[in-house]
Amino acid sequence: MKLSSPSAGFTLVELMVTVALIAVVGLVLCSILYTTTVLGAKNTAVNVAHQQARVAMVDMLQDLHSSVSLPALSDSTGTPYASPAPSAAEGISFQQWSGGPHKLKNDVAVGATQIQIVYNSGSGPTPVAGQRVIIPAYQVEADISSVDNSSPTNPKLNLGNIFGPAVVPSVTYPSSTMPVAITGTGSSAGDIVCFITDRCSYAVSGGNLNWKWKGNTKAVANYVTNSTPFSIPTTAAGALYYRFVAAIDLSTSDTQYSNRGYKSANILLNGQVPSKTRLTTYQ
Repeated sequence: MKLSSPSAGFTLVELMVTVALIAVVGLVLCSILYTTTVLGAKNTAVNVAHQQARVAMVDMLQDLHSSVSLPALSDSTGTPYASPAPSAAEGISFQQWSGGPHKLKNDVAVGATQIQIVYNSGSGPTPVAGQRVIIPAYQVEADISSVDNSSPTNPKLNLGNIFGPAVVPSVTYPSSTMPVAITGTGSSAGDIVCFITDRCSYAVSGGNLNWKWKGNTKAVANYVTNSTPFSIPTTAAGALYYRFVAAIDLSTSDTQYSNRGYKSANILLNGQVPSKTRLTTYQ
């Protein structure tokens, strides 16, 4: 009688070697997958952070170039520093044109706190509280505290924080009343006009670069690592060059990936903005 041989199988050593090989291959694949994930996260963080900084820089260059005032260094709230300003600041404040020219309807006496203008819709939006009125012929500027629109074509602007020409040394600015008389509104030789501007600012606060306009605040870049990115460059002799304002070292990092040791590379965006025009005298 013929006996059948037992079925062939793996020995314990062969099973252990096979399991070890599978474990090694699995570890290699997991390591590759993890590295790919981390590098993808790093690349995304770098691209997003840098793109935010680039877009913010472009916006700042456009706004500063189109401003009607010489920009002034400001604190994190957008309030201009009193002279002397620090060499590097958290923000930069400036004014943008909103409306005008508007004709002054009546003469304005010394000590007045109100002016009346001739308004038509083709000369810009209706003036509102919080804006600033500029009277270039008299070097007078003032914040608009409120507007009386009882006569829509001839609104009355109630003024606060009034600035005037430096030839009036006895007046401390800003003043609560008009420091000089404005006359000649009824002359046939020409009109006395005013312009309306909006005070704006870019400022770094809490790691965000904020755009402030008409009382609204919007973050245009996050994770800003330099808290004082704005400065006024100097000439070769060391004097401040007020025709240009430089935004420097606007670097960002995405903190979501810092626990893995990755941050965005330090992006240095350095721009010097030439002054396009100057309508205002005071900040």
